[in-house]
Amino acid sequence: MRAAQASDLKSQSCIRWAASVELLHNASLVHDDVCDDDSDRRGITSVSEMYGREIAICLGDAMIALSSLLLAQDFALQHTLTAHNLAILKLSAGQAAEFSTLSYPTWAAYEKLVEGKTTPLISLPLLGLNPIGQNSSESRLITQYFSDTSIAFQIMNDIQNIDQGKQLASPASDLRELRPNAVIAKFYEGLPDLEKKLFTRSKSGKKFAENDTRLNFWWEQILLSDSLATTRQLLGDKLSRSQRIFSALSNKNKDILQPFDHWLRKSYTNLSSQ
Repeated sequence: MRAAQASDLKSQSCIRWAASVELLHNASLVHDDVCDDDSDRRGITSVSEMYGREIAICLGDAMIALSSLLLAQDFALQHTLTAHNLAILKLSAGQAAEFSTLSYPTWAAYEKLVEGKTTPLISLPLLGLNPIGQNSSESRLITQYFSDTSIAFQIMNDIQNIDQGKQLASPASDLRELRPNAVIAKFYEGLPDLEKKLFTRSKSGKKFAENDTRLNFWWEQILLSDSLATTRQLLGDKLSRSQRIFSALSNKNKDILQPFDHWLRKSYTNLSSQ
């Protein structure tokens, strides 16, 4: 909404742009719950769990179509359709990449996965509405800013998943479901080759069975390692660099991004105090 208002669009166009982005974002969550077989989203029952996978897939598709339709029906927003559709393509490729690898991701692979799944959506509200020349210094700064903040955003979610497991004295759900997680990726990367193979064999089954002894073994190994502390340090590094980049942006883009940037850093402060 702030990006649209900064572009001097009429109120109706601003609302359409914000609604389009939000529809696309929520469609991705509906599809993500199908892919991950999640039963809840934001504390309530997921669409997939309540109505079935088939309905969830169809609903997500319809939301994507409506997201595009809102832009196509507004002359002032039709120029955004290319960026909007490119974001969908990148998002789809990023989501597919998560399920196309046989081994657990290393740190570099984890960052690439996050950039594919998260960065297109986080950057779309600004870059989709106001494309900046790819070779301009401002474009490079904004691209790097969104890369760092999207990865930082996902790392915070992943740390919270591990912390929740510790609080419940039970293996974290990301480990149980063998989903990409920053802490687990850091742990996996530090394993000797033989243990990497053993962990990969665990992943070949997509998820751990309820009483699989390997689940508790790997959970204990993760807690004994320094992977959580190392991941927290990497998170701090990402946010520090994004702060330096933010300071170098134009005043217009700083004003647009300020609420998001403030929310992200407040979330980091809350996470660090836990």
